[in-house]
Amino acid sequence: MVNSVEYSHDVGQSGRALLAWVFMVFAGYHEHTLDEKNRLAIPAKFRSRMDRERDGVGFFIAPGQPESTLWLYPERQFERIAEQAKSTFTPQPDQLHWEQMFYSLADHVEPDTQGRVVIPPRMLARAGLGREVVICGVRDHLEIRRRDALEKELEQGWAKYHEYVGRVQGSAHDEEVRQTGQSGR
Repeated sequence: MVNSVEYSHDVGQSGRALLAWVFMVFAGYHEHTLDEKNRLAIPAKFRSRMDRERDGVGFFIAPGQPESTLWLYPERQFERIAEQAKSTFTPQPDQLHWEQMFYSLADHVEPDTQGRVVIPPRMLARAGLGREVVICGVRDHLEIRRRDALEKELEQGWAKYHEYVGRVQGSAHDEEVRQTGQSGR
């Protein structure tokens, strides 16, 4: 499933610019095998929904969480997220170290005419990915994982799924009340 989501945040009468963007929602997963040149075919259902103006042509690939994953963002989405990051001449040490690692390890990749991107070997090695992978939609990005690891995590995580839903929905509700001062329940 892939849809577009529009987000806006009105800052009121402060005179600041309206923060707004549109991004594609990625959902579902597909099993793939990397070829001998480390090419990964981006599923057609994702590629066909990408808009050149909104999403760009290529992707940024970056280390994910957990460390055994890689994250693949449409280039415009990656740029929007980078723009939102708090920037300062004297960042806190943790922010500085994270940015130095994250952005130096990230890489821009462009699909070939068949919709394949080359995954840099250093990134495959760092994440411990083999040839058998799964591309998972995770809201605003794609995640590349080892196929066997995903199956194991799904098997173990399903038992706690409803617990996660309750905590996430509760957090979202609490944030809405904090922002609006009104409870929708």
